[in-house]
Amino acid sequence: MPESRPLVGRSEAIAAAVAATQDDRLAAVVIGGPRGVGRTRLARTALAAMTHGAGAGRWRPSTAMTGRATRDVPLGALGPLLPDLDPALTDTASLLREARRLLVDAGPKRLVVVDDAHLLDTTSAVLLAQLARAGEMFLLLTVPTGAVSPEPLHALYRDGLATRLEITELDRAQSDHLVSSTLGGHVDGVTLDRFWELSLGNPRFLCELVDGARDEGALRRAGSVWRWDPPRHPPRRLIELLTDRLGGLAPAEQDLMRTLAFGQPLGCEVVNQIFPDDTLARLEAEGLITSTRDGRRLDVALTHPLYTELLRSRATPLQEREAYRRLRTALEASGSRRAGDRYRLLAWRAAEGLSIDPAELLAAADGVSDHEPRTAERLLHAAADQGAGTEVLWRLGRLRVALGRFDEAETAFATAAKLAEANPDATADATTAGSTGEPLPGPVLVATARARNLYWGLRDEPGARAAVTAALAAVEGTASHTAAGAPPLTVALRGFLALLSHRPADALAEVSPVLDGPDGDPATTAALAVAAIAQVQLGCTEDAVPLAARGLAAGADPTGGWLTVELRSAQWSALLATGRLDDAEELARACHAEAAPSGVGEHVALYVTWLGIVASRRGRLQTAVRLLHEAASGVSSRRFPYTVPLVGELAVALAGLGRTTESQDVLAEAHGVPGGPLTGWVWAAQVWIAGVEGRVTRATELAGEERPAASASDHLRALHTAVRLGVGRPVLEAIERVAASIQGPFAVACVAHARALAAGDGAGLDEAAGRFAELDHLLLSAEAYAQACSAHRAAGHTGAAGWSASRSRVAASSCEGAETPAQKLLERTGELTPREAEIAALAAGGLTSKAIADQLVISVRTVNNVLHAVYAKLGIARRGDLPEALGLRSG
Repeated sequence: MPESRPLVGRSEAIAAAVAATQDDRLAAVVIGGPRGVGRTRLARTALAAMTHGAGAGRWRPSTAMTGRATRDVPLGALGPLLPDLDPALTDTASLLREARRLLVDAGPKRLVVVDDAHLLDTTSAVLLAQLARAGEMFLLLTVPTGAVSPEPLHALYRDGLATRLEITELDRAQSDHLVSSTLGGHVDGVTLDRFWELSLGNPRFLCELVDGARDEGALRRAGSVWRWDPPRHPPRRLIELLTDRLGGLAPAEQDLMRTLAFGQPLGCEVVNQIFPDDTLARLEAEGLITSTRDGRRLDVALTHPLYTELLRSRATPLQEREAYRRLRTALEASGSRRAGDRYRLLAWRAAEGLSIDPAELLAAADGVSDHEPRTAERLLHAAADQGAGTEVLWRLGRLRVALGRFDEAETAFATAAKLAEANPDATADATTAGSTGEPLPGPVLVATARARNLYWGLRDEPGARAAVTAALAAVEGTASHTAAGAPPLTVALRGFLALLSHRPADALAEVSPVLDGPDGDPATTAALAVAAIAQVQLGCTEDAVPLAARGLAAGADPTGGWLTVELRSAQWSALLATGRLDDAEELARACHAEAAPSGVGEHVALYVTWLGIVASRRGRLQTAVRLLHEAASGVSSRRFPYTVPLVGELAVALAGLGRTTESQDVLAEAHGVPGGPLTGWVWAAQVWIAGVEGRVTRATELAGEERPAASASDHLRALHTAVRLGVGRPVLEAIERVAASIQGPFAVACVAHARALAAGDGAGLDEAAGRFAELDHLLLSAEAYAQACSAHRAAGHTGAAGWSASRSRVAASSCEGAETPAQKLLERTGELTPREAEIAALAAGGLTSKAIADQLVISVRTVNNVLHAVYAKLGIARRGDLPEALGLRSG
């Protein structure tokens, strides 16, 4: 590991090692830990800390070189420290006496680092132990976990003359920090997940993964984020390292590791049916396998998933089948007494190529799905491989969705859809199927799950529409879809197709007849999800909340979890748009607490995104930036369903903190990312950034655009952003029209704000600011009070202006350093008109009068006349004084 990398998570161990050298009772420090955790790096760093600063001049540092080649050579490890040793000396006593004379001389006491001290030759170990006991030398030893130190050195520890520092692998946060520090920037969350899965915090493996993937070009920066593009396999240099590590093993040891790669964890009684105890002991001593207690049973597994991945990838098909045969035979011979043994036997028999009744595999999957979903997934996969039909594939897809494996879920759903669509008359839309004697799931039920996975899991909106269209075409005219009316699930799927086509009113009309269906029916749940989302997009947010709550309470989700996500998203979005920030935050926290243990990064990131957006709306911009960066680091921007809202809100928060360059870079992440009805989230960000940069005319133009895919709430927010920038009358009519279709107190407050600003009504602006404060939108409140202060000043109401300014500053004190255009009205720029402020800001940014005139479509003379008026109001003499006078800062 290059020394330039940060030494993460080792500060306490270094401090303990340094402290040990100052303890007169100690003669040595032993640094233990698994291979690859950085024992050598830690020892060298501790040595540097001991011999510099306060320790300078006290110690004479030295290093002993150990290795298998010197293990049988007397004093072989200490050769570099004894260049003048007489080569004619052969007896041990003479060697020890002469070596001691050469090592102990005038000058500072020796501080000797011995890396891999378990490989010391006996003579060196005796000499070092003698010198340490005599106080003539201090030892800093590293020993891998499981290795046995030479007896003379072990005796130091046993006699209390040495202290042992045991270091372990990095935890997840430390691992992510090491990767980010090495790459020098934000790292995609999926990439961090893969690094963690492969390294499990082993620093050496982690650094080899990062360096190898970067050298091969698979790990590269995309915009402002580092990503490891699929396929994310271990890089060549790491494979070579692992191959060298395993290449020195005996054939029986390699065989045991390959068997574990396909069957771990294995009970010791199963392993002993195939391999002798001494083989297990040798591999455990080498740190290649580990044993753990499970009740009264002892389980054995490979130490690192990298070994598993390498061994499985390099096994031939015959070796793989033989491994499963031996595993099955051994488990049968040992009695298979564990509760899960029956399920493992079935999975191994299937992998071995033996024929098994798919119904038996299906029943086994039912028995284990709640507590061992991955075993259930293997059983369903085995049934699918043996030609099982639509039911197994549909259930396999749902289980993979629950496990966060969305690509593999689509593979299962796509095959199930082909089977169901090929013979729709033989299927019906039931949630239970074949194994219980009921009809198989039909095209509509499969499409209900598949389309959601395509839309939410893979961000493939065209694919989702195609899946729904194909399913509906397959059932048209079948016995269950007659002129008398389509089944409720078909109706719900038609409603979802209308949503995918950005027709929320049609979607709501489609599903309304089936909303009163029985709770617990998947068709009712699917219809409620469509209706709740449609109501949010139409602005009927207060109507959406009870619909979503009813769907969540019903609990019937045939999609593997996507309907639940839809219902929660509709409920949260409705609460946010209505202005109920406390309720929106409470829902986000509850969902996050539920999702965190599952380990599905997309779900965790979704709820962290919600928390960040709520923080931004409260005006807590620093908190919002932290949370939204955290969410972004956990997912791929192209696959995360909330990428567009995330980057849109993050851009708004960054611009509100004055970080406009970074805000523009973040917003660029949304380019090319499919957002569907969520695309409106970047609209307000575009308006806001233009206004913060002083381009108020452009911001007004953006706010007035027609964007059919955007929701009513998105339209309102874009228009209200222009009001925040000081634009009143040009957007008033539009904001009144849009707000009329939106439920809740937030829309009412936005209209009151726009009307008061357009009229220059200071008292009305104070009232609007109070409305925002009641909703806990503190930054909006601070801005409206600042605008009220300016209006009062213009009317000559000095007292009222002072009161409004005071209220603005109080509200802004909770906004974590926000710097927005409206807040600058409290400073000397409060006397400028909006046109004067815009021209002054453009001039302060370096534009010439002609460039300003061309941008605003006015004459150069007008620009210069306005600037002269600005200079007079601000009390400055020239253009160069504008940035300081306006309180602007670069970037």
